[in-house]
Amino acid sequence: MRIGEPVIGRVVRCAKLNVRKDPDADAEILGTIPAGAEVMIDESESTDDFYNVCAASGFEGFCMKQFVEV
Repeated sequence: MRIGEPVIGRVVRCAKLNVRKDPDADAEILGTIPAGAEVMIDESESTDDFYNVCAASGFEGFCMKQFVEV
C-alpha cells in the first residue's frame, strides 16, 4: 500500500458513529454512519485518535478510531 492510499474500515461497537468536522470529540457533528457500514479512511489525514473518513453517502470528516475496524 502506498502512503496516503485510502483503506476500508467498518463501523463497530456503536449503533451510529458521529462524523465530525475536526479531529476533536467536541467538534461539530456533520452526520452519522450506521453500525456495519464501510468507510474509506485516509490515513495520511488521520490523527492518533481519529480517522479521516469518507462515508458511502459522500460526506467526509473525522471519527474516533475506537469505533472503526480496519
